[in-house]
Amino acid sequence: MWDFVVNHFKEYIGTGLIFIFYLVCVVRMVIVEKRKEYKILFVYMPAVVLVLFFNPLTAKIMKDYADEEIYYRILWLLPVSVTIAYSVADLYGRLKGRVRIVAILLAAGLIAVGGKIVYTDAEYSIAENEYHMPHTVVDICDEIVIPGREIMVAFPTEMLVYVRQYTPLIVMPYGYEELKYIKHFDPLHELITEEETDAEDLFTEASKRGCHYIVLDENKLIIGSADEYGFEEYAHIDGYVIYKNVAADFSL
Repeated sequence: MWDFVVNHFKEYIGTGLIFIFYLVCVVRMVIVEKRKEYKILFVYMPAVVLVLFFNPLTAKIMKDYADEEIYYRILWLLPVSVTIAYSVADLYGRLKGRVRIVAILLAAGLIAVGGKIVYTDAEYSIAENEYHMPHTVVDICDEIVIPGREIMVAFPTEMLVYVRQYTPLIVMPYGYEELKYIKHFDPLHELITEEETDAEDLFTEASKRGCHYIVLDENKLIIGSADEYGFEEYAHIDGYVIYKNVAADFSL
């Protein structure tokens, strides 16, 4: 159980540099901050969150009765960004002259070194429109969405972070966070991301998961015919092919 807890924590902190910076800011607030309400927000509440997270009993309950992703998200309650921002701004206000400039540059440097440019991740791209997401995702969602009801759609990895931002009417059998950070294995996602997939395995699994549509890269090789397993080619959009489950319920 302890390995389960530690592995989730390691996934959260990444390289660890930002989290160390955060802990330094917390320790500084313990020493310097006099206002009780600020200490409650920036010191006591995070301490409770960490005690809750590292409690083996909490981990066991969450693992047995809830999704692992929910347990991981306990750490999202830590006000890391706000604490660092407040602490640096407060320090800047207390310093004078060139020292304050050095402090700001040092803080900015630590944040830059501790993180990474988000666009180095293949699942993120520079905004192409007012939705701040690839227009291909917008076009595909507009093509299949049914106003007034939810539908289940399996997307390739590069689209997962955008679909729910665009419309709540399309749900997915697996989520980006659980695949990326929790390393959850999902058989349908695996079949979709493989360069070569057997049609029976892919479309049978999609039917079992209640998918109305599957979106695949047009270059993906499918051995067999979708028609034999209840799916048909529905549309081709920007290098992707949409398969429709002909037996699914599309009524309002």
